[in-house]
Amino acid sequence: MKRKNRNILQALAGLLLALLFLYLTFKNKPLDEIFESIGEAKWNFVFLNGIFLIITFILRSLRWRILVEHLGYKVKKRNIILAVTLGYFVNSFTPKLGEIVRCSVLQQNSKVPLVRSLGSVVSERIYDLLVLGLGLITIIILEFNRVKELFGSFSIKQFTGKWEFTDIFIYLIPLLLILLIIYLFASGKIMRKARMLFKEMLHAMKKTLQLKRYGSFIILTILIWIALVGMNYVALKALPNTNHTASLYFAIVVLFIGGLGWALPTPGGVGTTHYFILQLFVVFNLDPSAGISFGILSNGLTFVYTLLIGFAALIYYFIIVKKKIFSSKRKKSYGVSRI
Repeated sequence: MKRKNRNILQALAGLLLALLFLYLTFKNKPLDEIFESIGEAKWNFVFLNGIFLIITFILRSLRWRILVEHLGYKVKKRNIILAVTLGYFVNSFTPKLGEIVRCSVLQQNSKVPLVRSLGSVVSERIYDLLVLGLGLITIIILEFNRVKELFGSFSIKQFTGKWEFTDIFIYLIPLLLILLIIYLFASGKIMRKARMLFKEMLHAMKKTLQLKRYGSFIILTILIWIALVGMNYVALKALPNTNHTASLYFAIVVLFIGGLGWALPTPGGVGTTHYFILQLFVVFNLDPSAGISFGILSNGLTFVYTLLIGFAALIYYFIIVKKKIFSSKRKKSYGVSRI
């Protein structure tokens, strides 16, 4: 019951955070121009965006399969693709609960214990965070002044009209860090949990390094991020007011800066990705309305395509997979009654 209440609170917090950033993004913006631009999107590039998303799902599934098989479990490709697709489908509505869903589906269709598959998901996420971190560091080095301006653009003026974020940062952040350190040391239980989490992360990385197919894992990771760049690139090409800005370099910058929005606990990155992309367009001296149009289109396409693919996977799961599970249980019970 406690876990259920915690999940509800997390979902509500994620929704409130999304609404806050949506407000900041759309405040005083010409909505008519923005939606008119989206209506003029080129459908061939919109279609290509969906193809890249499907490729991403397949690549992620194949990469996760390497981790699961390293644990000693044989999993069919279609079963793990189904689990990953349903996981992302659920993530479209709730912040990060899809990871539990995909592991639960894999437990049902491939008999992989939930705890062990969750451990493999942690390993997977660590590598994605490493790539995200390396990408951000590279962009900060190449675009230091613009990144500095981007993060300095978040102002408390957006709420009060008085305080700058930099002022708040200078005076409050050190104080909060001191209070956090005192709290952590005062609570031995929290410190033990933190140490356990850190050890689990190190253990997950160590296990991943011992993969027999480590080369394949790294290649699939690179291909996943290339596919994500492709999604951004075709979304930029789709809109008339971002077509001229479309380049692989800018698509990469958008991916990693927008990735900060996806990392925050909002459903499907709604609000947070829109805000970061808007600020990115501003610091690159591009039309802010174009940034909002792109944010809505790219995020919206991901959401819609994930829903469509997810519904198809859900139908397959209930019609085919559930039927097989029920049939298997029925045969077992029949065999017992015969004895």
